[in-house]
This record gives sequence, structure tokens and C-alpha cells, in this order.
Amino acid sequence: MLGTNVFCSALSRYPWKKHQTGFVITHSGILLILLGSLVTQQFGNDGQIALAEGESGHIFQEEKPIFYAQDGEDPPQTFSAQFPFGPPNPDHPKTWKLENGGLAVVNQYYFNAQKKIRAQAPGNGQKGVPAVHVVLASSFVNQDQWLFLGDRDYGQIDLGPASVYFATTADWHAKLKMGGKTLPANALVILAGPGGTLQYQTRHRGAWGQVFPLNRGVDNATGWMDMQFKLLEQKDQAVPDEQFEPQPLPEQRDPEPALHYEVLRGTERHEGWVGYQSQETFTLGGKPFTVAFGPRQISLPFDVQLVKFILGTDPGTDKPASYASNVNVIDPEKGTQVPTQIYMNHPLHKAGYTLFQASYSKEPDGKFVSVLAVGRDPGIELKYGGALVMIFGIILMFWFKNPGVKKGEINV
Repeated sequence: MLGTNVFCSALSRYPWKKHQTGFVITHSGILLILLGSLVTQQFGNDGQIALAEGESGHIFQEEKPIFYAQDGEDPPQTFSAQFPFGPPNPDHPKTWKLENGGLAVVNQYYFNAQKKIRAQAPGNGQKGVPAVHVVLASSFVNQDQWLFLGDRDYGQIDLGPASVYFATTADWHAKLKMGGKTLPANALVILAGPGGTLQYQTRHRGAWGQVFPLNRGVDNATGWMDMQFKLLEQKDQAVPDEQFEPQPLPEQRDPEPALHYEVLRGTERHEGWVGYQSQETFTLGGKPFTVAFGPRQISLPFDVQLVKFILGTDPGTDKPASYASNVNVIDPEKGTQVPTQIYMNHPLHKAGYTLFQASYSKEPDGKFVSVLAVGRDPGIELKYGGALVMIFGIILMFWFKNPGVKKGEINV
């Protein structure tokens, strides 16, 4: 709209007179700047790549949500999951055609969502396990969650300084005999016994307490400040059912979007939810079909290997003052390897891409992870050229005198 306004403003003075040369050139420069910005927006890249010391890579991520669909071993298809004209809903779904036939449909999208796990009866071909629905509440924590016996993802709750586990009595005793060194100092274990009986045991500051029977609807103290827990439901056979609920936009963290999808092919149909940076795999047409939802992944035309991360500190303190990455830039086609250092105001320029030192983190083993910002700006020449044209036009506007100014009179 701004470009159209500037163009019409310049066109309204046509035919242009000599003294309007600066005016026309200035507006042309503005249009070039806007055109360069449009090229950058549509075809440029802005993402990040994180590398640990000794690690190399060439894939960086952009914060542009993508819906991925992969049929068996075929290359995944990618579809933009940005919905600038409103999120899809059951009345107005977003539909894409699949290369091997069928459709991928998104009929619900939440800009910020929270995953809720519920227990449902096993379907055809599904194997159920015992499940318990517990609530943990204190002045600072309120957790309402299902636990599934032996499930890798939903068999425990991590509360930071404490954890909750659901295991059979035999498996738990075997784990304790092996030392249980990975257990936190504060823990709660719900023990499944024969005939569906339940017991619980708490650990406080490394010391295990007595084993008590667990009854439904009764508040039980954990010993961790004012934390209490309660058993709400119990199922003999159940499977996890992932659902997402919309949440208010967070103020101090990034939103966590989620979408509900359907994959249709012939008489077959599969639907479900998938959260950001996660994937789901199911069977379609007798072979695995995978859908994923996450940031756009782009391949650099070269590899970057982090040789050493250097953290500088203020003298006499541990306060970070500077950081830099010693990297090898590897060209797989030419077979070359060029060492270079990336630090503040000293980026790496290669094959149209620019890599900046953005941030870092430190792993538990003491190794550093360097986060490099990756940018590609195909419209930069148009933007800089437009700026020079605009400046030249402004100079001409002051150079030419308005012939309508004579003896203090102004003729418009």
C-alpha cells in the first residue's frame, strides 16, 4: 500500500518538469527500497544453527511453521503452516494434495496450546496398560495428569526438584537394588500390585518413607513443604490420548502452537493432534505415514564444524564479557576446509549466507554449544541501491530551484 501510494504520488505530477527531477528520483529510490524489502521477505532466510564442540552441521531452522507429510520412505512433502488470513477451523479447513494420492487436512489450529493427556480404552490393535489419574497441588504447583504403567513418555512426572513414578512393585524393587542413583532426592512412587491394588511411597531429602495403601479421593502428604497428592481415577487397561487446549498468549515465553490434522486416502482416514516440534507416525495403506509440525529446515551449501568455543570473562570475575566460535568451513564439492573465527561484528560470509555469533549454552558435561544466527538477504542490493538513489534525488531537489518562486511570490 505504501509503494502504491508513493507511485501514484509521483505519477500524479506527470508530465514531469525539469525542476521535478529530484522529486521523481527520490520517489524511485523509495520504490526500490520497498521492492528490495519485498524480495527479502519472500525469498530471504533468517534462522539459527546450534553446534556442540566437535560437531558439524549444515541444517539451520527458521521460525516459519511447516507441516510435514512423509509417505513411507519417500521424501517428505512440506506445506506452510502460517495462516495469515485466520486459523483453519472445521468450517474452513486448510487442505493440501498428497503426491501419492489423498489429502492432508488441518481443521483446527491453536496459536498457543497446552497438551492434555487423557486415558481412553484401547482400540483395534492397541495394547492397553494400567493407568492412574493423580493430582498434585501446593502453593506453587498444580499438576493434573494421567500416568501409564511402563510408558516411556507418560510413566512419570518431572516437577524439577521432585519426580513422580508409576511402576509395578517388582520392577521398582529391582530398580532400587541396582542403586537407583538417577532418582532425585525428593520422589513419589505409586506401586501397582496384584489385583489392581495400589500403594505409594515418598522420598524426602534422600530418605525413603514407609509404604502406605493408596485409596481413591484421599489427600496424601508428600513431605515436600505443603505438597499433597490425590488419586482421582484408576483404569486396568488404557492408552494415552493426546489432546490440546487453547491457552492465553504467554507474556515471557514463546507460544507453543498445535494443530489437528486428518490424512485421507481412499476409504482410509487418520486424525490426531500434533504439537510444535513433534511428529506422529501411523499406518496408512499398509506402510508407515509420518506427519510433523515444526520450524522450516534449510540446508546450507557448505558444512560448519565447531572446533572450539571461546568464552571471555571480565577480569577477576566469572561474568561473560565476550564469546567467539572457532569453526571450520567445509566445502563438500571442492573438498576444502577453511578455519575461521566468528565473533561479534565479525560474521562469516559464504555462498550468499551470513553467520553471526548469536548466543551459547553450556552442557552438563562442561562442553559448550554455540548458537549461530544464519541470514540470507537477496534484496540487499536493491535496498542499498534504492537508498543511494533516494539520497541523490534529495540532493537534486535542493539543487533545482522552483521557477515559480519570483519576487516573493509562489505559483502552484
